[in-house]
Amino acid sequence: MIEKFKLKHFDIVSSEGEKDFATLMVDILGYKNSTFGKAKFFVKNFLKVKNLISDIEKIDFEKVELNENSHIKRPSSINDIPYLAMLNLKGLIENESELSMSNYMARVIAISTYSENRFSLYKPDSKSFNNYIENLLNVNMFDMVSLYTHILKDVEETSKEWNERFMSVEVVDSYLEAAGGSGLSQFNVINTIKSICEDFNVNDDDAMYKSYNIVMTNSYSKAYSGFIQENIRVKKEAEYIAKQK
Repeated sequence: MIEKFKLKHFDIVSSEGEKDFATLMVDILGYKNSTFGKAKFFVKNFLKVKNLISDIEKIDFEKVELNENSHIKRPSSINDIPYLAMLNLKGLIENESELSMSNYMARVIAISTYSENRFSLYKPDSKSFNNYIENLLNVNMFDMVSLYTHILKDVEETSKEWNERFMSVEVVDSYLEAAGGSGLSQFNVINTIKSICEDFNVNDDDAMYKSYNIVMTNSYSKAYSGFIQENIRVKKEAEYIAKQK
C-alpha cells in the first residue's frame, strides 16, 4: 500500500505537526466523502492511513535504494547536463528556498533529468518544464526521494572533483592576492560563456546548452595551459637571475 504514496505526499508524511489525513485517505485509499462513506468507512480508513504513515516514518529514506527501472531517466553523470541547468541546480542547492520539501525535491530532480526525459531544450520558465515538475510530484515517493538523494551526492562529488583539478593548477599571484583578488572567481560565468563562444564558434544561447563536462573541461585545459606557461616563466626567470650572479 505504501507504494501508492507519491512525492507530493512527502510533506504530509514528514510533517511534525498535525497531518493531513483527509488528503491521504482520498489519494491513497480512494475514500469518498459521501454520507454513507462518512458513516461506514471513515474510522476504518483513518486508522489505516495512520498505520501506513507510522510504517513509513520507520523507514530511513537515505538508505532507500535507487530504482534503476524507474521510468524517470537520469543522466549517467550529472556532468552531462547542460551548463545552464548546472548553474540553476547549484543555485537551488546552495541557497535557501521557500519551496515545500516536496516541491524542492521535484525541482532538483527536474533540473537534473529534464533533458533525459523531454525532447525540448531545458528552459526553467517554460510551460514544458513546469509541467514536468508537476508530473514528478505524482511519481512514486520512494523512487523520487532516492533519486533526489543520489543527485545531491553526485553534485557534491562532481564539485569536489572539479575543485581539486582546478586547485592543482591554480596560479597564485601575490600582487593579486594583496589587492583582494581572492574574492574573484577565476572561472566566472561571464568569462566562461565568452570562452565557450570563442572556442566552439557558437552564440551565447548555444554556449549555455553545452554540457557541464565540456564547459569545465575547456576551462580546465586553459587553466592547465596557463599553469604550465607560468612554471616555464618562473624557471626561465630563475635561470636568468642565476646567470646574473
